[in-house]
Amino acid sequence: MNALLDHAVMEPVKIPAMDLSGMPEAFQRAYGPTKPFENEFGDLTMPGVTPIPYQGNRKINPRSRGACRIFATWLDSVAHIPRIYGFDSQVEYHHGALTLINPSVAQVQEQFGPIPFTGDDGRPANHFIDLLITQHDGRRVAVAVKPTERLKSGRFLRELNALEKTMPSGTADELVLVTENCFSRADAFNAVMYHRFALCPDPAVDQRLHDVLSTVPGDISICDLAKLCRAGGRAFRVIVRAIFEGSLLKLSTGRISPFTVVRRLE
Repeated sequence: MNALLDHAVMEPVKIPAMDLSGMPEAFQRAYGPTKPFENEFGDLTMPGVTPIPYQGNRKINPRSRGACRIFATWLDSVAHIPRIYGFDSQVEYHHGALTLINPSVAQVQEQFGPIPFTGDDGRPANHFIDLLITQHDGRRVAVAVKPTERLKSGRFLRELNALEKTMPSGTADELVLVTENCFSRADAFNAVMYHRFALCPDPAVDQRLHDVLSTVPGDISICDLAKLCRAGGRAFRVIVRAIFEGSLLKLSTGRISPFTVVRRLE
């Protein structure tokens, strides 16, 4: 029997101040004891902030058997302050992270609906769209996210087909289906990491990175670049943000790590 829904989970919670300057413990477990990078800036502390509450039209039960429910605190795509995004599966979570870094995307609404439509049996029905994406050119894309395993029966595909044909005009310009095969897990991992780091700006180390890059002639690993910044673990966070925000080009494939090679963009 499922436990009762804890409604407190759906309410905005103030994020406590926390130290964000250290290297992850997982790194030391994987590569052994490490000597801390030189840090002239001290610890980085994220100020306490109350994020925008979950904006989805459908309540998500965080206690569900056999499924993944995720509430992620990332920057709102419009207000640029922390907001709680709610996702019904890990595939939704990863696709949401990748969607929010797409420069063509202006706004993302998760769990949008209910959208009325006529089922293939002729009966009226409703559907919640996992992500409704509004692009900068005004185009609206409705995204249905589903693991491939859940498509085998064909029922969901028939429902999407009926939804596309009969949903109200103006709801969306396009309806697309996304599965775990539509993107790289490494790219999704990197996007999630960027969203976490973007929550806490670090202008002092941003400027240090800018100054250091003016002296770096070619390709360099993130580890070596971080050492030159002399900002401890804060340098890694700033370098990751620079990759996504256009100051650095990522040359290595796969997940971003201290061994990733980057190049300054002119």
